[in-house]
Amino acid sequence: MYEIGNSLREARVRQGIDYPTAESGTRIRTRYLRAMEDEDFDLLPDPSYVRGFLRAYASYLGIDPALVLDEYESRYGVLAHALSPEGRRRAQRRAERGPRRREAQLLWLAIGGVAGVAVLTWLGIGGSAGPAPGTPTSTTATAAAPAPVQSVNLSFTGRGARGSYLEVRTSSATGATLYSGLLVPGATRAFTVPNQAWVRIGNPRLITVTLDGEPLAIQGGTGEFLITRDGATRVPGG
Repeated sequence: MYEIGNSLREARVRQGIDYPTAESGTRIRTRYLRAMEDEDFDLLPDPSYVRGFLRAYASYLGIDPALVLDEYESRYGVLAHALSPEGRRRAQRRAERGPRRREAQLLWLAIGGVAGVAVLTWLGIGGSAGPAPGTPTSTTATAAAPAPVQSVNLSFTGRGARGSYLEVRTSSATGATLYSGLLVPGATRAFTVPNQAWVRIGNPRLITVTLDGEPLAIQGGTGEFLITRDGATRVPGG
């Protein structure tokens, strides 16, 4: 049986690479490198990070990423569970719970609004006789139109010797995952999202980013960013 952790550790030690050097080369924190070598994958943020980190670390050490990922999927059952009928049913139930909760919230808001209007109407009828004949009445204010959706067109291209880890989600860190993995030099990924995108970049210097066809500067090192049509903003603590 292929041992993921031992293979990663032996490759690192054999090349004389210590953890600080590996962290600098992969932009993956040392505690996550140790976790992969110890096969303690629960210490990593979530399954998408596990696959992306394994792919990036294996490539950095000169190990075939496909071999590492295949062994991870076969042993830990992530891919098998996702493709099983039960896995699909659970994913469907999770997807349905969100809209149902939102529908219930909207229903209670609507009920509260109707009740509030009824109370105000009753108070108005009981407290005054209404405007005198001939008195002009005020017009009812129209509801403000919802803000239009602004599409954000993004493109990411890997560069340098190894490229960089990249994760793109819609709207926020909990949004739908559009891409997660190592963006190798020369490879390009393009996305169109409504309003804003949440992006995690391992090494911004090794990825070229364009916004609506124009170059977009990403400042600083490894981090998480919100990108709108106005530009990129680093997420505090990210």
